Amino acid sequence: MTLISLEKVMKQKDNHTVLKNIDLVIEETSQIGIKVSGDESVMLFELISGNLIPSSGHIQKETNSIIIENKDDGLYDSLTVQSYLKYFKKIANFKSPLEEYIADFSLSDVWQTKIKKLTKDQKKRVSLFRMSLFLPDLVLIEDPLNNLTDEGIELYIKATERLRSNNIATLFTSNYIDDLLLLSNDVYRYNRLIGLEKTDLANETDSTSKEKNEIKSIKPNNVFKVTCKLADKTIFFSPDEIDYIESINSVSNIRIDDEYFPTDLTMNQLEEKLIKFGFFRCHRSYLVNLQRVSELISYSKNSYTLILKGNPKAKLPLSRNRLDEMKQLIGF
Repeated sequence: MTLISLEKVMKQKDNHTVLKNIDLVIEETSQIGIKVSGDESVMLFELISGNLIPSSGHIQKETNSIIIENKDDGLYDSLTVQSYLKYFKKIANFKSPLEEYIADFSLSDVWQTKIKKLTKDQKKRVSLFRMSLFLPDLVLIEDPLNNLTDEGIELYIKATERLRSNNIATLFTSNYIDDLLLLSNDVYRYNRLIGLEKTDLANETDSTSKEKNEIKSIKPNNVFKVTCKLADKTIFFSPDEIDYIESINSVSNIRIDDEYFPTDLTMNQLEEKLIKFGFFRCHRSYLVNLQRVSELISYSKNSYTLILKGNPKAKLPLSRNRLDEMKQLIGF
């Protein structure tokens, strides 16, 4: 069932276009992540919730059961976790005992602690618990993993499973695509020129072995450069210059520091050519230079992330079914 659909939505503020060409369908089981700035996120949430009407385009809503958490939303610091959640339990008319769900949100140790004494990790889980009490059809959450510790990220991801077990659709926004990959099944980027672009995150099942079988035996070459065409120029990159390659809307993008350059080669073609230079297909949409990898983080038994040397903001997903292959390659 479709909860909300946006078609060619544009919104201006003070004669300035904040969002345009927004096409998005939110289903009752959606797990969506959108890479946008803070101002764009606030505007998008207001449009989806119905607090604002679009300047142009159409929004079709089949539900008003929506809860929003913006990045700067606060809690009642003077209350304990228990009293705070009991207060909202009454407002939400939530029938079950709160104690049945404490473990889901990893709050047992701070149940009687005042909120002002909690860490940011803990406060984010308290907020998630509060939203879950209302059993909404959809929650909209801005930048949920911002400044959380690695352990905090792991526990927050675990807590979101409670929402999904109740068939609550989720839409997260963030400036960091790696955060969204941990939380969502469908990830989009907002491009100010063309609107929403969907990141290639197709399910990885039999396609993994199929892709491997498609890669032919590799013959070593003395020289190989990755080429990118920009306007009237052709740019050549040596493999050791490249941090990673990312597939966006079926276009392979060379990532070097914070810049990216599109190339005409497919991910399979690039994998075939770059594997002998130490590149590894860590995810269907990512090809990483293993020489750039400095850390491997596991947030859950099904969630792995690679951190790049000298660029801790660059976090790439590592598919569970490719972990063993990577272990064999680099010997850990």
